[in-house]
Amino acid sequence: MKTTIYYFTATGNSLDVARSIEESLEETELISIPKLSNHEIVTPATKKVGFVFPVYDYSIPLVVKDFLSKLDLSNTSYIFAAVTCNFLPGLALDKVGSILKEKKKKLNSGFVIKMPGTYIAMYGANSEKTQIKKFKQKDKKVITIIDCIKNCKDHGIEKSKLIIDRLLAPKFEKSMDNFSTKDSSFCVDDNCIGCGICSKVCAFDNIKIIDGKPNWQHKCQQCFACIHLCPKTSIQIGKNTVNKKRYKNPNVSMQDIISANSSLK
Repeated sequence: MKTTIYYFTATGNSLDVARSIEESLEETELISIPKLSNHEIVTPATKKVGFVFPVYDYSIPLVVKDFLSKLDLSNTSYIFAAVTCNFLPGLALDKVGSILKEKKKKLNSGFVIKMPGTYIAMYGANSEKTQIKKFKQKDKKVITIIDCIKNCKDHGIEKSKLIIDRLLAPKFEKSMDNFSTKDSSFCVDDNCIGCGICSKVCAFDNIKIIDGKPNWQHKCQQCFACIHLCPKTSIQIGKNTVNKKRYKNPNVSMQDIISANSSLK
């Protein structure tokens, strides 16, 4: 049975996971969610459909939420989702399940995969040792995911064992309403060379290069791709990110990310 996997990636983690799943499945297509942002309705051509994306503020990214609302899943018989996070998944998978329920569909399997953290507003990149450990854990988890997909198993939705995680989720999810203007504190230092990579990796057409410098357009979704992927480490959130270690998934190239997020360019 053919499979379609829709994914959203900023620094490469979710694309890495999606590819790892795809490599062990026959007749599987990977489709970047931002590339479908201008579609009013999205109808998968396969019976099996999956979603892979990062957890944002204990929930799902706004771009993913909008995408899920556009889906016509009338011909779909098996649905799975895999969310990537540094620590806690919050209610991300529950949110997917509730959206699918409104469409009279079920999230058959929901998986949580721990990956290197990217929330640079709070912390720098994980140590190389921690990253390697998480990649090994990812590889083991993918084996379970593939088995479930191949055999259409109802794995259920994985949940955090920490009650505080689920209690905080609604509060943090509400804060996402203010994401768009949080780029007001983004700035660039003298190391900027005007290469435009920040604009190219942004999935939301939020960065315009004016007079050789990035200008943010207040459509931010806090993916931080521009900050992490700047080759000169010149993009900052005020003084908050100065000297914080940046991150890009080593299994994904810069061009992979640009290609995945180039729909609005």
